[in-house]
Amino acid sequence: MPILGGHVDSSGGLHLAFERAAAMGFESIQVHPTPPNYWGSPKLDDDRVEKFREAAAAAGNPPFYFHAVYLINLAGDDATLRQRSESTLAGYLAAADTLGISGVVFHTGSHKGAGFETRLPTITEHLKHVMERADPQQARLLIENNAGQGGCVGARFEEIRAMLDAVGDPRINACFDTCHAFASGYDERTPEAARQTLDDWTRVVGLDRLEAVHCNDSQTGLGSNRDRHANIGDGEIGEAGFAALLKDPRLAKVPFILEVPGFDGRGPDARNLEILRRLAG
Repeated sequence: MPILGGHVDSSGGLHLAFERAAAMGFESIQVHPTPPNYWGSPKLDDDRVEKFREAAAAAGNPPFYFHAVYLINLAGDDATLRQRSESTLAGYLAAADTLGISGVVFHTGSHKGAGFETRLPTITEHLKHVMERADPQQARLLIENNAGQGGCVGARFEEIRAMLDAVGDPRINACFDTCHAFASGYDERTPEAARQTLDDWTRVVGLDRLEAVHCNDSQTGLGSNRDRHANIGDGEIGEAGFAALLKDPRLAKVPFILEVPGFDGRGPDARNLEILRRLAG
């Protein structure tokens, strides 16, 4: 069975995320260490690091990821914004390495209509700089597939692969979001469709580059290019597709991370986790 978990609140201290995750039964964890809609990288001191490492050890050091701020754009035509994005990502990776966590998930950004091929050299240059600035480090940088709205990079699996190949750094992997893939036209509504989408990922990106799965149903239809998460089974994907992904042996050891709205509207919860466990058999 995959390692099932979710995004949790880390307000009051990153070390508190472990207790909150355990209360919902999560075995893999993701947090926003800084407000997602404001610039900034995690600020650490010796006390924060010690508390986090102690809490992580007590919890058995589960898979733990940062999700970087949503403002990052390495693909646009604004050089100042790209540089700020690069510095923010480098800061996130440095913090991740200091804490000993698994990695940092991020969205590459939008080419604003210029086209992916046109912006790929710029994206590549910034990603290489991020890895140089964060070196040496153990935490991975994870490119997340996108829903495809507004010229966003990474909606197609081929774009994910092209970025990985262009940078050529084994510390950069990928995160697969079920809702984003569905919004981008990759069907997951039936067992056959879900397996075909995973086959496509395997062929194009590669299972060896798949670090984590963002497990979200979709409020909007196939190919909508809209990023609207729904609780598991309440959206357009439905339970059958998730059951197929959860039971696929290729994903047996991959962390699944819920980012759903929750049945109380407060984010990923124990009820969504129980649905995943039931579907996983």
